[in-house]
Amino acid sequence: MIASFIHKFAASLAIFGHRLDRRQRPLMPPTASKDFIMGLAGILILSAALGTLLLVPLMIAREGYPAFFEGSGLWGLLLADSWEPLTSPAKFGLRHALLGTVTVTAVALLAAAPVGFGIGIFLAEVAPAPVRKILQPCLELLAGIPSVVYGFFGYVTLVPWFEQNLDMSTGESLLAAGLILAVMILPFVATTSAEAFRAVPADLKEAALALGVNRWSLVRQIVVRYAGAAMFAAMALGLARALGETLAVLMLAGNSVALPTSLLDRGQPLTALIVTELGEAAAGSPKYHALFLAALILMVVTTAINTLIGVLKKRIIYDAT
Repeated sequence: MIASFIHKFAASLAIFGHRLDRRQRPLMPPTASKDFIMGLAGILILSAALGTLLLVPLMIAREGYPAFFEGSGLWGLLLADSWEPLTSPAKFGLRHALLGTVTVTAVALLAAAPVGFGIGIFLAEVAPAPVRKILQPCLELLAGIPSVVYGFFGYVTLVPWFEQNLDMSTGESLLAAGLILAVMILPFVATTSAEAFRAVPADLKEAALALGVNRWSLVRQIVVRYAGAAMFAAMALGLARALGETLAVLMLAGNSVALPTSLLDRGQPLTALIVTELGEAAAGSPKYHALFLAALILMVVTTAINTLIGVLKKRIIYDAT
């Protein structure tokens, strides 16, 4: 009986102490707890994203660097050797893929840059508001079309046309791939340049018009000169987009390991080479390392281009302020 009384008295003291502690230390407000949970989740997501961002290049570099010490070394991989994986000894030169990538990308930029800049000038300086509201969503729609659709369109239009009009055995060529790639990067060049042209201060335009300058001279001498860095950034953005394109290029370039000598030859850019050959490469083999070296080259070039775009954007913002 005494033990029961002591037990009840101790329980009462514990309850009283707990209530007193709650009165002295108020509970965390619901909004504060939600903010804490959201902040913790944001930190975890950011850490996972940064970890993935670091893990991908490290993994590609780890798998690709042995190619520097195999076969003919870096010189053979990039310039001297051809791609002959079935010969003895096997050769895994990337020169045909590098040349194909440069050719296709150059054709795409040369075709897309003038048209894209013209569309940007039209949107920023010439087009009335109703036309601008129609044309801008059309450009965004072009940017969202899957690459396989572009590749199929080129395969059923450009390839037969080349065969019939250029007397080619097959219409698949670097030129066909470059032209379709130009259509794919056109929205990026056009929208970026249009934003740059619209960012030109209105005071400069009004001052030029007040001096009697016509619209063409205004665009050529004021708008284009002021937005020169942004136009270069638009081309760099299109270049980065073109370098990473795979499916449309694979469908139209011809997928040939021979070294191309003209725009009408078939070729195999780096992205097409990786997609075609990686599934048949044994892990840890020289072919496997050569393909990862090709991916490393693409990653380094694309990263450099994106860094250049960031620098140019900072310069544009500084000039605008």
